[in-house]
Amino acid sequence: MSKSLSPEAIEALRRLNEVGVGQPPPRFPQTVTAELLACGLVTEASGDEVEITCNGRQYLSGDCD
Repeated sequence: MSKSLSPEAIEALRRLNEVGVGQPPPRFPQTVTAELLACGLVTEASGDEVEITCNGRQYLSGDCD
């Protein structure tokens, strides 16, 4: 099942996917973070940071059921 995301959430997911090792992840509005967390596309990291999950990468690649 493909999850429908807001354009802001899709852009945030793309930006998270481009974060390199050792780079701090970008910050997003709480509503965008909550949307991505609720869909299981990101996970909480330290503090108020989030990291993209495997499901998030699959969503971006279009490999969703």
